[in-house]
Amino acid sequence: MAEGISEIVATLMMLVIVSSIGIGLYVYSMGYFTTTASALGEVSRLDVNTLRERFAVVDVIVSRSGGGTEVSAAVYNYGKTTVTLQMMFLNGTQLAVSDVERVPPGGLIWFNGSVPVTIPEGSLCYLRVVSALGNVHETVVVS
Repeated sequence: MAEGISEIVATLMMLVIVSSIGIGLYVYSMGYFTTTASALGEVSRLDVNTLRERFAVVDVIVSRSGGGTEVSAAVYNYGKTTVTLQMMFLNGTQLAVSDVERVPPGGLIWFNGSVPVTIPEGSLCYLRVVSALGNVHETVVVS
């Protein structure tokens, strides 16, 4: 009779151990999936803002002064969110921008930058304006 009780106790102990391991794995996986879902939500929110941000360079003025070249680009925001302009490149060289500019939806601003190299008059230049979210508008300019 003692052998029958020990088998029942052993079976119950094994059932408790397996159940506790299962519950532990379930709780761990729920925490993992919650963290993953939160991270995916943040990424999709960033993508939505990037998609809503639309802008175009509508005019460019290139001027030379003191051994350098100054570039002023008129940037129009035709998107649904405010655009933060951060960088400007001329022929692959980053221009020193005076300030980070914010363009509201439907707004037009002049984004200014300078480079310490004189660009010859009448030459073709490749201008790239970059926003804080990484969106880019590229255009060819005759200096």
